[in-house]
Amino acid sequence: MKKLLAVLAGSAAALLTGCGGGGGGTTQQLAGDSGSASPLAAYIGTWQSACDDHDRQTLVIAFKSDGSGSLELTPTGETYFKADCSGPVVATDSINAKITGKPDGTADMLIKLAENAAATSLRVDKITSSAPAYSYQRTGTTVKYVLRANQQQWCVDVDNGESCMWDEGMQAAQSIPGGLSLRGNDLYTVMLDKGAYVLDMHYVKK
Repeated sequence: MKKLLAVLAGSAAALLTGCGGGGGGTTQQLAGDSGSASPLAAYIGTWQSACDDHDRQTLVIAFKSDGSGSLELTPTGETYFKADCSGPVVATDSINAKITGKPDGTADMLIKLAENAAATSLRVDKITSSAPAYSYQRTGTTVKYVLRANQQQWCVDVDNGESCMWDEGMQAAQSIPGGLSLRGNDLYTVMLDKGAYVLDMHYVKK
């Protein structure tokens, strides 16, 4: 869940992660309302990260319906009973606010796409991601809300133990510089961290 808001929180994400098709009728209509010529139109759809030890993230991107050309970003996280993300989803993580991505120009950036890889040049569509005050929420029929180590947590049983997420209460409104870059069906989200843009998340089109 700490990665769920990467585009927002800067904790190596909190933003840029439910589910759905890669662009239904409603999404296409929103894109048209904002002008299909927008360079951001290529990002419209549903994107999914690789499995990471029970967890997988989904990011739905659509144009805001106000015609401003800004994006609406809906990240969610899913926890699976099995570590390889097979079998049933036992918990879904989300936030209770809408995230807006305001266009902020384009730039060529050198970004490391893997921890030990050399930096790669990416053409990045810069956006400023913002949200009003929000809180995390975890849902699922087997999710337990418990007090552990003086901290309220949502916990769920998985095949090798438990998966828990802290209830950190209401979070302050945030506005964070970031960006999107597309290579074929691969979407890379980047964030400004200590004065430099770094990789946030890697998704593929769902």
